[in-house]
Amino acid sequence: GKIRGFWCYTKHITSLDVSGCPALTSLRCYGNNLTSLEVSKNTALTSLDCEYNTLTSLDVSKNTALTKLSCGNNSLTSLDVSKNTALTSLDCGNNSLTSLDISKNTALTYLRCGNNNLSASALNKIFNDLPINDGNIYFNDNPGTDTCDKRILDYKRWECNCR
Repeated sequence: GKIRGFWCYTKHITSLDVSGCPALTSLRCYGNNLTSLEVSKNTALTSLDCEYNTLTSLDVSKNTALTKLSCGNNSLTSLDVSKNTALTSLDCGNNSLTSLDISKNTALTYLRCGNNNLSASALNKIFNDLPINDGNIYFNDNPGTDTCDKRILDYKRWECNCR
């Protein structure tokens, strides 16, 4: 229960149970074959990196202390970060997201949502919901990348790191 950080990179594990570590603040389990990840008991988590797995869903609704979430390179079709109001960094690139509601994430300064299934209207909603925080955004390789309204980003003072 006293473990605060846990790092796991083996490429072989398909499940991970960290429910017995409620004091865990940092979890790095990227580059495995995880099909699910249960972190609802880990309410102290401030950093979660579960990139490069085979997750089809991820419930972070109980992880209200999260400031950094990296869940890119999975198979997520949806992601609810409405309870994660402390998030400053969100990387959900290389998934299958068709929408992303960041309207509650007023502390965001970094967002990577490239290579998903986001239309121009879905991207415009994301842009409109961005806080005015001088942030950086990456949204390449979405269906709406070329036709979205990038002028919104200027107004929000977000730098587009796109080609």
